[in-house]
Amino acid sequence: MVLVALVALAIGYNTLKLFPYVPQSNTPQFACEADQKFVVMVANVKKGNRSADGLIRLVEEHSPDLFLALETDEWWDAELAALDSQMPHKAQRITGGFFGMHLFSRLPISETEVIFPVEQDAPAILTNVEMPSGDSVQFMGLHPRPPHPGQSSTGRDAQLMWAALKSRGSDLPVLVAGDLNAVPWETSIERLQRVGGFIDPREKFGYKPTYDAHSWWMSWPLDQILHQPELAVANFEVLPEWGSDHYPIKVEMCNTATDSEPPQLRKDDIAEAEQDIDLAIRSAPDQR
Repeated sequence: MVLVALVALAIGYNTLKLFPYVPQSNTPQFACEADQKFVVMVANVKKGNRSADGLIRLVEEHSPDLFLALETDEWWDAELAALDSQMPHKAQRITGGFFGMHLFSRLPISETEVIFPVEQDAPAILTNVEMPSGDSVQFMGLHPRPPHPGQSSTGRDAQLMWAALKSRGSDLPVLVAGDLNAVPWETSIERLQRVGGFIDPREKFGYKPTYDAHSWWMSWPLDQILHQPELAVANFEVLPEWGSDHYPIKVEMCNTATDSEPPQLRKDDIAEAEQDIDLAIRSAPDQR
């Protein structure tokens, strides 16, 4: 009886956590001016993977305005140069480890920074993207270090909290994109949403797992795009497997207000976010 009760409790808990990610059949439609539309694509290439042709074909087929590639190295830098003519605006950082990243853009970008906010080998890209209308949005590309057995989530959580606090003070609407190495219902992502004022489009478009593309049983939504309410999502799509252990995601966005609201800030959220950052900075060795 105890075992049955525990199983029922586990099922109930997981049902409660996953219920918000049941796709909504009545996803609201909204008008979006052509000069306010933009498409974002994210792909963790898996360092050591050498199937660049498949990824480049996907990028060319789906024609994103912003394309963020993660786990890139020198080899990927050379291969992805094939996109330069289509997406001439670029920011990148090769770390030598698993946290290199490249951002390609068809749209002009400005005030671009590639920085190491909390963990010295896990950079972030911060830039302003100019819409054809002349309006701008702020883009954050993230790939925080994942927790492993024997390694805490301190660095990951701190980078997410840095993004949350940075976004909270932004004068522009912000979207965060990347392999966040956390599922949407983890405490760190939930606090990221509350502090940064972010909305998760999966709450309208469904669970949409992105990892592991090579596993028939393990399926988690690690790759995410979160947005503030001044932005809206028209479509969220997981693209086909092409060689990496992550599926790419493609999100069609509009620089217009959404009808959704971010979760409410809790009393201790900001203080706990600042504590996470302080702990990571004090404990992380300089590996740049």
